[in-house]
Amino acid sequence: MGPSASWRRLAVLAGSLASVAAVGAPAPAGAAVSTDPSGATVVLVRSRVWAEIRSAAGGRPAGCLRRWVETDHPFYLRRGRIPDDRRLVPMPPRPSPAHRAYHVFCDGDYVTSVWLVPSAFGGVDLRVLVEWMVRHLPYPPAGIGVSPEGRGLTGLESWFWVTGYRGEPIRDVVEGFGFRVEVEAVPAEVRWSFGDGTPELPTPSLGEPPPARSFVTHTYETRRDGAGFEVRAVIRLAVRWRLDGGPWQAADPVLRVASRTYPVGEARSVLVP
Repeated sequence: MGPSASWRRLAVLAGSLASVAAVGAPAPAGAAVSTDPSGATVVLVRSRVWAEIRSAAGGRPAGCLRRWVETDHPFYLRRGRIPDDRRLVPMPPRPSPAHRAYHVFCDGDYVTSVWLVPSAFGGVDLRVLVEWMVRHLPYPPAGIGVSPEGRGLTGLESWFWVTGYRGEPIRDVVEGFGFRVEVEAVPAEVRWSFGDGTPELPTPSLGEPPPARSFVTHTYETRRDGAGFEVRAVIRLAVRWRLDGGPWQAADPVLRVASRTYPVGEARSVLVP
């Protein structure tokens, strides 16, 4: 995404905020970027940070997804002469005690800084906020470990387990404007498939790495060298949320998938005179 040569200036008229773009910073995508949150669906994603998730008509808005980050330092971040350098340029005076300074970003690129009142973002839709938090929980990358590593043998039991995640609760918290929302996800079931046509194995276990004997085992009866069998673990996470420390409420579960290929050879007994 390259910067354009178009520049716009901030205007405060009779104590009201006009919709503006950058002062001393290029607008991304070669087009003016509105800093007005009205007409779009935005959610409070972190303390004092609002993010656009879809347009009022649904779907991704034209141009970019915007983000408003409240700041205690009312300055424009004007681009300096040195790459990645920013010079702080003071914003105009605060229009009213209710106004807050926000840095505005477009797909992660700084656009400008504006004065807004928090009510400009509308009410907080808890359902939308919880859905956004669930989608953006810090899910760890998960893989699959197996013993024997590298290559299995027909008729020999192989042990499997999930790597990179051991089942600890995955949590997030959003606080702001007088409320606190907590979201938590924990494993409820893991469905293992071993790629050889045998039925899936449903289990609450993520498996155990050696030297422990894993609860997730499988014995292959046919060989497949080369690409091998595709082993998959579909982890169903039960999700719940609560408001201001109140009772937990269920949210839709989340599925995370780990997979790997596992070649299997064949061992034959040979009688030696």
